[in-house]
Amino acid sequence: MARRLAVCFLFVEFLLLPELPFAFRAVSVGDMAPATAVKDLGGREVKLAWSRRPVVLVFWRSNQAFSLEALKDLEQIKKEFSQKGLEVLAVAEGRESNSTVQAAIKSLNLSYPIYLDAERKAELGFGVIVFPSTGIVGADGRLKFYLPSRNSNYREILQARLKVEFGLMKESEFDQQMKRIGEELGSERARAEDHLKTGLRLSRQGKPREAVQELKQALSFDQQLLDAHLGLGYAYLNLGEPSSAQKEFELVLKQHPASPSARLGMGICAVRLGELDRGIEMLKDAVQINPDPVQGYFELGSAYEKKGDLKEAMHAYKWAVRKLLQGRR
Repeated sequence: MARRLAVCFLFVEFLLLPELPFAFRAVSVGDMAPATAVKDLGGREVKLAWSRRPVVLVFWRSNQAFSLEALKDLEQIKKEFSQKGLEVLAVAEGRESNSTVQAAIKSLNLSYPIYLDAERKAELGFGVIVFPSTGIVGADGRLKFYLPSRNSNYREILQARLKVEFGLMKESEFDQQMKRIGEELGSERARAEDHLKTGLRLSRQGKPREAVQELKQALSFDQQLLDAHLGLGYAYLNLGEPSSAQKEFELVLKQHPASPSARLGMGICAVRLGELDRGIEMLKDAVQINPDPVQGYFELGSAYEKKGDLKEAMHAYKWAVRKLLQGRR
């Protein structure tokens, strides 16, 4: 049974999120779920001990739209399966404070418990890779299924898996539903890629306003398409909207903190928003990690020039020319 569940899960993950095939690195389907300690919002310690009924557990972030959407989906799922005895538990990311979590869930009207994990015991116990990450723990205390992030079929997938756990759906029916969802998502991803390519081409042609529309279309099909967020950030910069651009780069950095393009974009935004010292530090960092730092050095030179430091500006401009002549565009 555990092997079959694992095969089903890997099949779904291959279709849905090939770049992030796992939600947890420390627990596999069929393993006993870790019984770790967390704290409720009143500061009381609670042990995540698994009961004799299925539990949906989600790890989430307060500043992430996907996480908040997942919390809302799980409220609906809890209502649907409450008479079957389903429990839903939500554990906030380790660095989240009580006040931040309270503010994030204030308008969600959740009926299930929210826990804090300041010492990251639960997060490390499961080996959380991405937020949100959702798992289903069976009545036997073993992990039955898990799903990284949140896509447009998140609720449907969890509903189907829970029907299997409660004996309301056969495994073969679940497999067929996952196949259909995979085909739908594949079609959505293809359309997202088409809009992404068009948007990036329009940006290269100096048409940022049209590029923004295409890149937004790409994200309407696949909100997790990071290249679209990056492209949108630079399109906003070309439109003279650094605040909007900054939001896009921040979204990328939450998923990929080492992204050279996003770090460069953040540095440019800071400079254009008048935060010269902060922007210079970010640009200096960006050119160190970027394998093609021509634009980074040029932007760094421009920032120093705005600050009135012509010596450092000339130094940065010379590096930009040197890298350009080396063919590192």
